[in-house]
Amino acid sequence: MSQQKAITINRSIQVNVSREQLWEITAHNFDKVDRWISGVNHSTGSGQSTEGAICDERTCVPSYKGFKETSEKIIAYDEENYAFTYQVARGLPGFVKYAKNTWTHEARGNATIITMQVSMQVQGLMGFLMKGLMRKNMDKILQEALEELKVYAETGQVHPRKKAAIEKYQKKQSKAVVLSPVS
Repeated sequence: MSQQKAITINRSIQVNVSREQLWEITAHNFDKVDRWISGVNHSTGSGQSTEGAICDERTCVPSYKGFKETSEKIIAYDEENYAFTYQVARGLPGFVKYAKNTWTHEARGNATIITMQVSMQVQGLMGFLMKGLMRKNMDKILQEALEELKVYAETGQVHPRKKAAIEKYQKKQSKAVVLSPVS
């Protein structure tokens, strides 16, 4: 990966549940990310099951403006060491050549330190121009995702951001149904 156009961001948070409990949410239920993250309105799984994961691919409908449906595929999965990596296979902006996210789960007593490491490569003039903004936005997205995961894992409830995203998506869906032409 060209160092000039590479973006790498690391974010971690302590979640006060066991590593096994958190692994169940993030890895075994890889296809159900829409249950807890405000950035995803809807997700579905497909592909092969892998070790404990129900599937190795998911399709996500993001809630972020300007983003289209994405397809993500697990490219590394380590049940024994509680780590997995997925690559965004479809749905990236044209100036993003490559994007992957590695999640590691480190036991700390009765808690878990979860780390997300996003690696992206941008290309072309637009990639050069957007690199700083992409880094800033992705850093914020990762921080919010970890906060939302923490709330969900510790309480079984969604974070207020996710609750607001659900309400907004439901409102949008009900308007789409009302505006649909009648056959």
